[in-house]
Amino acid sequence: MSEKNTVFIKALELAENLTESVSPRPPVGSIITHNGKIVGKGVTTINPLRHAEVNALSKAKEKIQSFKESTLYCTLEPCFHKGNTEPCVDKIIESGIKNVIIGSVDPNPKVNKKSINKLKKNNINVELVGNTELKKRSDKLIEPFKMYIENSLPFVTAKMAISLDGKIATKTGDSKWISSEKSREIVQDIRSKSDAIIIGSKTLEIDKPSLNARNRNLQPKIKAIIKSRPKNISQFESLLKDNLSEIIVYCKEIPHDYKNWNGISFVEIKGPGSKLDLASILKDLASRGCINVLMEGGGKLLGSLIDLNLVSKVILFISPMLIGGESSTDSIGGDGIEFISQSKKLADIEVKIVESDIMVTGTIKDHV
Repeated sequence: MSEKNTVFIKALELAENLTESVSPRPPVGSIITHNGKIVGKGVTTINPLRHAEVNALSKAKEKIQSFKESTLYCTLEPCFHKGNTEPCVDKIIESGIKNVIIGSVDPNPKVNKKSINKLKKNNINVELVGNTELKKRSDKLIEPFKMYIENSLPFVTAKMAISLDGKIATKTGDSKWISSEKSREIVQDIRSKSDAIIIGSKTLEIDKPSLNARNRNLQPKIKAIIKSRPKNISQFESLLKDNLSEIIVYCKEIPHDYKNWNGISFVEIKGPGSKLDLASILKDLASRGCINVLMEGGGKLLGSLIDLNLVSKVILFISPMLIGGESSTDSIGGDGIEFISQSKKLADIEVKIVESDIMVTGTIKDHV
């Protein structure tokens, strides 16, 4: 592997292993080399709010006086516009760096290729990473950000634990535990990296989940529950055991005594009949900075989201067991399709063995 690719992998790893949520901004990693040696590393930070390139430049300035022989690696095109911070592209130009290697072009119209063109106009050599796998890793980092920018929607990942015959619970509703202990630990990691977790009323009633990320420093910002007509606060006791996340209930009617429901916020959402408009719920979450949402609801909610093309990614834990029973709970409900040609196809599929389970991950083609 070339030296450039080796360094770029390190920049990717910085972004992939962020220890804080930076949503709704994308996670970015940046590295500066000088005469072949790494002199500065940086990631996007919230406190203080600084971009990866600026952090890398700051570190490099502690070691070198001139950047003329330096190369800046960045997983995402540097920002072009002035927002809460000064444009990174100007900082790079001011530094005197003559070589920049970029992973992904920024999908934001305020930036898209503008920084690349400005760097080139200032006699800076700009390369887009050529390795296909490294480009994929860069693009994967900004999937939620891209979804938010292009659709004002979050990137929704559906997590399921199912039996070999596609069941998520027995005829009595028992589901503890279908997946292995190791699989459930992986889910805690996924939760910790999600901005919000969303479930439906049936999952709340039967499973009584906490929706936290156990023994993790990072926690989801929001626990979101879809419940048309919440009746009393006792329905939400399992979610109130900690105050690590905000709790939002999306409903048709806000309870008249909602001011007494300490720790719970309500958002009224319209929709056809008894249903709520799921796209409106997701847009509301995105407006609150939640661009990476984990769906842990049951088959009914998942099926409805899939019918509307609102699910972007699937993480499936398949356990080597058979549950059977016509009245047992199926993994996906909703209206479904009439023809196989209408089925949702997965791309970028990864398959792993996790103890006795099979973990399948893939993105849904042609999602919103």
